[in-house]
Amino acid sequence: MIKRVDYYVGRTALVGVLGVWVALTLLMAMFTFLDQLGEAESTARLSEIAWYVVLKSANSAYVVFPVSALLGAMIGVGGLAAGNELVAFRTAGVSRLRLSGSVMGAVLLLSLVVMVMGEWVMPVAEQQARQLKETRLEASNLSDGSQGMWIRDGNDFITISRYVVYADGEEADVTLHNVVHYAYDDQQRLQRIEGAASAIHDGEGWRLRDSTRVDIGTDGVSRRFRRDQPWTVGFAPEVLSTAVIRPRYMSVRGIVDQLGYLGQNGLDSRAYDSVLWSKLLFPLTVLALVLSGMPFLFGSARTHSLGLRIFIGMSLGGVFMIVSKTMQNFSEAYDLPSAIGAAAPSLVLASVVVLVLRRSV
Repeated sequence: MIKRVDYYVGRTALVGVLGVWVALTLLMAMFTFLDQLGEAESTARLSEIAWYVVLKSANSAYVVFPVSALLGAMIGVGGLAAGNELVAFRTAGVSRLRLSGSVMGAVLLLSLVVMVMGEWVMPVAEQQARQLKETRLEASNLSDGSQGMWIRDGNDFITISRYVVYADGEEADVTLHNVVHYAYDDQQRLQRIEGAASAIHDGEGWRLRDSTRVDIGTDGVSRRFRRDQPWTVGFAPEVLSTAVIRPRYMSVRGIVDQLGYLGQNGLDSRAYDSVLWSKLLFPLTVLALVLSGMPFLFGSARTHSLGLRIFIGMSLGGVFMIVSKTMQNFSEAYDLPSAIGAAAPSLVLASVVVLVLRRSV
């Protein structure tokens, strides 16, 4: 009997979450489509805009899932409360905690699917969407001049004006435009400056094209020009591609690679640490958020209206998201362990809600 109740309540919650998730994702896609129509030039094709919206929808689906899980679970299980089915289950001896656990089980399964999507689908789709938009801007001769970046490679510093990926089927050629390499020794003395029109990664290593090298020594300064030569640096193209993507759009594997690069060069990695733990603890955050709404669904439907209970639950969920983000920022600002900043709000909220469910009659 208990297993049937678990299946019935879990299925109801799952249907509610899926319905709200799809609806919110489509709503976000519509806003993105309208926004792109306003930004697009007359040369932009509708098919390109539509494909861009499809690619961006992967990120939208990942972002709206926690809110969708809370609202969908409360709507689905709230229907059972409105029909007094939850009261019947309680009368039959099923505890509030057990009913909430049935909802948690269904939401956990879907959360793991979303987590996999955020690891394998969303980063690739986001990168393709960014490349598609950059290609459209270049075709329209539009550029905001914000593609430049600085890279630290050991004692050396490298500036790049533009980073471009030229895709050809499954292969991709990486080209850096207007590269300047400043090489320093261990005493931070400038040894050489090397500028090149471009640097290309051919799959095996970097090569500089049309480079001018200036060596600075105790006996003077020498200068030489080369049409093509190898370029020995300590970073791979993948590090550059992740460097121009915001951490929240990256996969766990990409973040780990970036953390390795930042650690080797003694650079600040707190922002990446925070996002890494947020992604790893994504199911815990979703479960805590959904669990926070469960106490408002139990009890007689005559005590408070269903709409009021959902409003209270959604308000609590909104406060939780604000507190969670604030805690992450606090841990970054004061150099606290990122795992604590990501996990503490969820664990505290889940513990409080479990106590409330156990003590409720």
